[in-house]
Amino acid sequence: MKPFVFLFASLLAINTGGSQSIDLTHPDTSVQSGHLRMGGKNPQGVEINANNRYLTLGGKPWLPVMGEFHFTRYPRAQWEEELLKMKAGGVDIVATYIFWIHHEEEEGTWDWSGNKDLRAFTALCQKHGLLVYPRLGPWAHGEVRNGGFPDWLLKKCGKEVRKDTEPYLTEVRQFYTQVYTQLQGLLWRDGGPVVGIQLENELTRGAAHILSLKKMAQEVGFDVPLYTMTGWMTAQVPQDEVLPMSGGYADAFWISQTKEWERKARQQYQFTLERDDTTIGLDVAGGEVGNGDTKKVTARNPFATCETGGGMMVSYTRRPVIEGDDTGALAMVKIGCGSNLPGYYMYQGGANPLGKLTTLQESKATGYPNDLPVINYDFQAPLRQYGQRGPAYNALRVLHLFLHDFGSDLATMPAALPDQKPTSLDDSTTLRWSARSDGTRGFVFINNYQRVETLPEHKGVQLELKLKDETLKIPSEPIDIPAQTYFIWPFNMDLNGVRLKYATAQPLCRAGDTFVFSAIDGIESEFVFDPATQASEGAGKAIGTMKPNPGQPITLIAKSGASLKVLLLSHSQTLQAYKASIWDAERLFLSDAGLVFDRDSVRMQSRDLGKMSLAYYPPTVGLTQESGAGAGRTDGVFEHFFAEPPRKQTTAQWNRIKPAAPAPEVKKDKKGVAVVPDDAAFDGAEVWQVTLPKDALDGAHETFLQIHYTGDIARAYIGDQLIDDDFYFGRPWEIGLRRFAPEVLQKGITLKILPLRKDAPLYIPKDRLPEFGENGEAVGVSKVTLTQEYEIALHPAKGE
Repeated sequence: MKPFVFLFASLLAINTGGSQSIDLTHPDTSVQSGHLRMGGKNPQGVEINANNRYLTLGGKPWLPVMGEFHFTRYPRAQWEEELLKMKAGGVDIVATYIFWIHHEEEEGTWDWSGNKDLRAFTALCQKHGLLVYPRLGPWAHGEVRNGGFPDWLLKKCGKEVRKDTEPYLTEVRQFYTQVYTQLQGLLWRDGGPVVGIQLENELTRGAAHILSLKKMAQEVGFDVPLYTMTGWMTAQVPQDEVLPMSGGYADAFWISQTKEWERKARQQYQFTLERDDTTIGLDVAGGEVGNGDTKKVTARNPFATCETGGGMMVSYTRRPVIEGDDTGALAMVKIGCGSNLPGYYMYQGGANPLGKLTTLQESKATGYPNDLPVINYDFQAPLRQYGQRGPAYNALRVLHLFLHDFGSDLATMPAALPDQKPTSLDDSTTLRWSARSDGTRGFVFINNYQRVETLPEHKGVQLELKLKDETLKIPSEPIDIPAQTYFIWPFNMDLNGVRLKYATAQPLCRAGDTFVFSAIDGIESEFVFDPATQASEGAGKAIGTMKPNPGQPITLIAKSGASLKVLLLSHSQTLQAYKASIWDAERLFLSDAGLVFDRDSVRMQSRDLGKMSLAYYPPTVGLTQESGAGAGRTDGVFEHFFAEPPRKQTTAQWNRIKPAAPAPEVKKDKKGVAVVPDDAAFDGAEVWQVTLPKDALDGAHETFLQIHYTGDIARAYIGDQLIDDDFYFGRPWEIGLRRFAPEVLQKGITLKILPLRKDAPLYIPKDRLPEFGENGEAVGVSKVTLTQEYEIALHPAKGE
């Protein structure tokens, strides 16, 4: 380890060329409260409310994390497991659409059973300390048939829906009553987890109707602290009655463009005081905007999102690939723009159920602009269709750890932009940064990441922060900001009584008296402490640089006598970081495995046996695993545990049983946009049969079938039953097998794959395109593998 080298505090005054400045001398930190018709207490007297800047919990600033999980798109038997993963990932509130067509596909026949049991799902959230936010609709969209409206409703009401008309309102009241019956006794006022409801979705010119829906919901029993609506496209908002929520996505499957990237999506990687992605909702709104008073809405309501893109679905026409940092950078930028509630759509992927009368996906055949897969709703989300942890899961968890421990301070700080800002969406040379500050302390947000188009390294950067009582230059000497990085720096941060003037490392979390930071690859971690806040023995410790070493924190003493530790992790270690209150303490965990915290156990899950280990701090009395062998050791302040799960290898057999017929020309709609082939097209599909060993699931937490194929669309069947489908976009198709047992072991899986034509008017990233044959088509299976995910549960050693 490089020693912690201390310099002199006078270095703060060095002035170098290339400084970029931001004026934080007069931030508007005023709070307007009492004007919003919000708020509610639980039986313990804890109130949830909102003012014009942030949400409050128990009267204190509250910056929670919300993630979308559609319970009707996931097997009930696996809900609990996924909720625990969400909680470990840093989610506080579980948002979920209530899709009307999933519960009343046939008029008068309601189904709240099995995978559609809203009450059981909500109770599970409560069991694990998760709050719930139903997105009530009644029109939801969510890429569901008719936006969630049952066919019979449209037949009965025609075009007179989403308005204050009859018989529509009568039917909506019945729907709301049904939902309330499922949630009765589970609202916040009752001691339950339901803290609010969203009314409608993407309704831009319907303020009066939104107000009617709120009144109706309250009349049937929805007395909740928070009422929200989607506020993008300058939606008309009933003033002070509902909170308008914002959003932003890394791409847009709905734009039906075949070029590499929609230019407007660049806005998600630039800091701005505008709240919305201007492309959201354009598929269903047809370019119509609400012409609401955006400035007035912004001034009276907190900046909160319900659709920060956790990933992106693929449609038939547009099939973007979303990487983990695409999502991580976007989410951080939203916080740097002033958002005080990140709400992800989606956080948990899923699968569309098959209806009794029709399939239930959005399609052009049902009058919608997009064709979606029949079943697949993976969304490239942090948690995928079969519970896989996607690359965004770790990237977002880093941000959530920061928000959980420092968000209450951050929530009170408005966002400010520097003097020198990007001149346009195409400007890739101006440094992208912002600050959130109360004029004395705060955080700097720097984003040098953009998807698809790599941003250049920035040379000789030094930031000048003009505060009320001083001017800070960060860092002490100009540095280079590496390409494709994004991070947060603190300034004048209180560390248990010692003031951290600034650090060029990102605050991660607290674990007791230890403050954990993350080093940024390519940037030296410089820490500057205020000697005036330290005890005499530490007064000379003003400026220093650290190398990441999770085993050896530094210790400082405040003038009050309180002690603190500073622990620096490398970026790779930060991506391993989890935090949980377990074994009678607040503990930091590092592991390459996925972790789940369930009562007194920590469960490690991984497909890689070499990653079945963890380090945790502070150490405990020792751990034991439920089965197999394990070993532990101490390394500095961390205790390590190495598990040895049972080893097993299993393989699948796959054989082509029918070649594909020549692919017909892709059909197009009146606008020239490609239309998904109909079911009859699969009569000419290439057909493969996958045979599984009878013990494919034995000894595994989950077994995944990975299908490496090329083609246009692939469908998977067990016998004659369609179980999944995939639009090819250059990634292996993965199917979790456990939910299909025992039939999948008995019958195997039949694959039907349509050829992809080279001239098809589709967007697939250039580097993901397959090799086409002489006939201009690509179809086939190159490899099928079985990958097992293992699980080891750890508990405190018995008798200690």
